Amino acid sequence: MPAPYEYPTLKTGTSQDLLTVITKAAEKQLAAEGTLLPHKTRRQRLLWEAPFVLLGKAAAAALSFAPPDASLRVHEKVFSTLAAPMSFPFDAASPVLARARALAERLERESGRPPALVALVSHPPVLGELAHLNFELVRHASLALRAVRGKPCRPQLVVAIDPFALDTAPLPQEGVYAGFMGSYHLGFDRMALGRNPVSRWFLRRAAWHRMAHRLLGALAAGGEVGMVLAGGVPATTRILYAAREWVGEARSQSPLRRRPAEVLARLRRLPEFARLESSGPHGDRLRGSAWRLADLYAMSLLAPRADLGSLDDEGRRGLLEFLDALGLSAEQAAESLARLSEELGRETPFRRRFFRVLAGRVARRRPVVLLPIVHRLKPELGVELREAWGWRGVGRGLIDAVAAGPVPTDWSMRPQDFAVHFVRENFN
Repeated sequence: MPAPYEYPTLKTGTSQDLLTVITKAAEKQLAAEGTLLPHKTRRQRLLWEAPFVLLGKAAAAALSFAPPDASLRVHEKVFSTLAAPMSFPFDAASPVLARARALAERLERESGRPPALVALVSHPPVLGELAHLNFELVRHASLALRAVRGKPCRPQLVVAIDPFALDTAPLPQEGVYAGFMGSYHLGFDRMALGRNPVSRWFLRRAAWHRMAHRLLGALAAGGEVGMVLAGGVPATTRILYAAREWVGEARSQSPLRRRPAEVLARLRRLPEFARLESSGPHGDRLRGSAWRLADLYAMSLLAPRADLGSLDDEGRRGLLEFLDALGLSAEQAAESLARLSEELGRETPFRRRFFRVLAGRVARRRPVVLLPIVHRLKPELGVELREAWGWRGVGRGLIDAVAAGPVPTDWSMRPQDFAVHFVRENFN
């Protein structure tokens, strides 16, 4: 039997190393299920990856010169082909879409600035029969953004260039995808620092650490962006987002938050942490960072349990020891673990940090319209456009929001509270 494929990784000493915890757990899970990924050797990558990346970048450049609506038609054709047979009609005359456009026009009149448009999309599984539905969702997102804007525009998609998206694809397809998505769209390469030097140079603009700046810059300029809020791969959803945000909240509660050396000393008393610190996937620059190592440790505890959507006794015990090392009281630890347990049971985490940053970096400059687009499994498979939300601005830490609908409703709430309300309302 062939040996299971392992994605090539390097110890970079950056936050990229945290993803290695997830990729290794996913590889073990696939191997246990009998799934073998196509093997792509380092020699093959050195010889063939960069030329196909360059081909993808050339296609992106050519499409950038086409008129916006012509480019959108090309995308629609490509996405429709990739989505087949998971195709569902897009209703440009939908009342929900009409209300979203009316909301965008109202916010522009009130503020004197065109709003940033964000289509937040659910994510079906990336493997199996429903995988094609992902392309249909982004097709609907692109068309919906054009309809809400009401004039020619170039919707950009936030897409990950990582093992979960590309390990099942042949090397030429991987290279073209990385080159095109990283150039025309807001593609971000989660493994950028581990690529060969030529590919890394071609994809430098799409490196993961530039993603936040590119996304926020596009929205602050009043652009149109479609992005998956989270999901598809449980390991990514529950570990990369929910776990790290949970560690951040625990850190904010910790009486030792200003004493990282003491936190590190307490963590080192845990045998599992000591083993991870000595032989984990992190490079030297992370070894002295107590809070990045705390992220790494929590992720390593949760990664083997990501597909469960819940904590077993061993995982619960390990996380309670972790919270104790951070100095949380027994009552604080119980409440913290309850919050994590709720989020682990969801397909889509709340993404509180994303909404906080969106409010602080974009909504202070111009209004924002959020358009949820989700896949529906019951009573029948489909794509559903749900009611938009508008942000007029932010003041005193509160979002001035309005929910579109037959009767628009005004709200005022903290970004993190909006995150919980919005995600519970629209995503599983």
